[in-house]
Amino acid sequence: MLLAVILVVALGGLPGLSIATRALQAEDIFSPASGHAQVIAQGVAALPEQTAWRAVFHSIDSGGASDFPADGPGFILVDTGGVLVEDGDRSSLLAPAEAAFREAGPSRLTPIGDRPAGLFTIDLTAPEAADDAGDGIPVFASAPFAAPDGPREIDLVRDLLEPDETTTVIGNEAPVLVLITLGAIRVEATDGTAESLRVGEAATFSGDVVLTAEGQAPSTFVAAVIGREAPLAAATGTPGATPEPQRTGTVQVTAYACPPLVTPRDANAGSCLRDPEVVALELAVIDGETVRDVGPSTERQGLPTWSGLAAGEYVLQAGSFSEGFGRFFVRGLEGTNGAGDNGYDAGDSNGYLIPIAGDTTDYALEVFAFSGDAAATPSASATGVAAEATAETTVEATAGPTEIPSVIQIETAVPGTEPTPTASPRASATARPAASATATPRATERPIVNSTAVARPRLGSVDVRIQGCLESIDTFDPDTCAQAADGFDVQLVSEDGDIIPLEDATVSSDGSITWEDLPFGTYLFQQPVLLPGAATYYAPDLTLADDNTGYIVTVTADEPTVAADVYNLPSSEGDAITAADSDGDGISDSEEIDIFGTDPGSADSDLDGVSDGDEIAIGTDPLFADNIAIDSDGDGLLDGDEAAFGTDPGDADSDGDGVFDGDEVALGSDPLDPNSVPA
Repeated sequence: MLLAVILVVALGGLPGLSIATRALQAEDIFSPASGHAQVIAQGVAALPEQTAWRAVFHSIDSGGASDFPADGPGFILVDTGGVLVEDGDRSSLLAPAEAAFREAGPSRLTPIGDRPAGLFTIDLTAPEAADDAGDGIPVFASAPFAAPDGPREIDLVRDLLEPDETTTVIGNEAPVLVLITLGAIRVEATDGTAESLRVGEAATFSGDVVLTAEGQAPSTFVAAVIGREAPLAAATGTPGATPEPQRTGTVQVTAYACPPLVTPRDANAGSCLRDPEVVALELAVIDGETVRDVGPSTERQGLPTWSGLAAGEYVLQAGSFSEGFGRFFVRGLEGTNGAGDNGYDAGDSNGYLIPIAGDTTDYALEVFAFSGDAAATPSASATGVAAEATAETTVEATAGPTEIPSVIQIETAVPGTEPTPTASPRASATARPAASATATPRATERPIVNSTAVARPRLGSVDVRIQGCLESIDTFDPDTCAQAADGFDVQLVSEDGDIIPLEDATVSSDGSITWEDLPFGTYLFQQPVLLPGAATYYAPDLTLADDNTGYIVTVTADEPTVAADVYNLPSSEGDAITAADSDGDGISDSEEIDIFGTDPGSADSDLDGVSDGDEIAIGTDPLFADNIAIDSDGDGLLDGDEAAFGTDPGDADSDGDGVFDGDEVALGSDPLDPNSVPA
């Protein structure tokens, strides 16, 4: 459970937005995000007297790495693919829509996987360097402006807006940079300036900023905000010169719920169950006689994380616990009252001290929660283990079972009926793996304690992603599918015949659907409303019910979280569906609006010379022109050219005649005819 700060303000049009600014800045916590927007990256740095915002798009080929020169401070925001960011002795693994704060130093970026990575760099740079995009594609360079004095919090806010939905980014005294990463958004500032921006466009605005999604599809944006002066550690350096890099710290927490017979001395990841909701933690900074909350944590690799922490001493405390728990313990940290061996209760003014200084800046902590009246007498040896800095995070994907496709032909049950799903032994759902953090050197682990007492009910969840596809089941290829954020309806049916509708689920910003707190048992997944143009749905990782009314989902103690992709497919019969395609690019208007975010009135949304349909077919991004300048198979033909020639961008020799496609085109033979080879 992440710590949340809720602020209620009355907004009477744009002039009233300054009320929110004054309210936030009057408190110890400053957050530029409002509503369901989130701060996805944050840091602290001093700035030269004159600076400018710069946004650049970069594409990095797979199998290589790219060194980014000393610059910044700012952010690295991943758009496509995965990227390992190495910044000095720190590293971050970023997925699409994730970001990392970049200090004023060199960085090394390495794509993860076998596909190129696309990313934005958003920097505060010297005015004379604002137009220098290096090897990247320039997106935006602002006019120079006077930077606020002192070390400043720099935040990157992200949000997904439904059509006509509005949110506010709370600015400060410096300009706010807004970059659109999907769709189109109308941006209005308190100084009266307003501008409509489309995907890939950016601009700066003064004061508080109101953003409203335009069009018929969801839109996403990021906003970079220079916030309040950091309460600790003033920056060093000469005004007007490039500041020295400021070391900031990170605290990441993995929480465990311990059974009644486990004491703090015995607690470890083997004797307790990982439970992110068992305790709500709060982090505060100690500044002389004052203790100030540093604000809400953000989620990184699925774990609560506070980042961008200036040097100083912090205290970790418990705000509240889940039912049945009332005390928490962290091994290896000293308590504020010199104790802490038995843990601390919720609301206790004491907690565990976390010093951030020198080379010790990053903490990955294991927090153990116990019942409020649990006896706890840890030994000296157990409490003497030092907390380990810098978490090592690993993710291992589990391949789903290979099965003969089971396709459902729109035979959904009528709400109120009582389907009787039964588990089939043919296949089982494979849970999407969660990131795991190894943080603290552990004492010798004891076997899991068996007890007849139950600390709290154990429940499960079902996580589903709806994918829109271009091809029918006859030629099904998941690479031609894209995740949809809306335009469908889904539901679960319990063994008792109760309907669990979409309204009872949580829909995340990327469109993933999660039903939580489900009692263990068997459910039937159904999709009563398909995406436009689809005739059926297909879940290869789930088992089709015997009566073809849905797919079987089984939630158990061994597999409490079930995750599956559900593919919406067109009919196998060519004349069954005729979808409108106004621009003739091979993609229906509904798919362009609801799935891909492209322009249904333009066959080439990014104006790169390759139609949207061809780009989707070859796997490039129809919204970014630079993606076609990639040679994925190394045959001498760019992916965009392969679309024009009809060759396969993933196969260097499309016709299998032993000659690369690029050589055949250059020498005048047909790269699609195995009998046509260069003379």
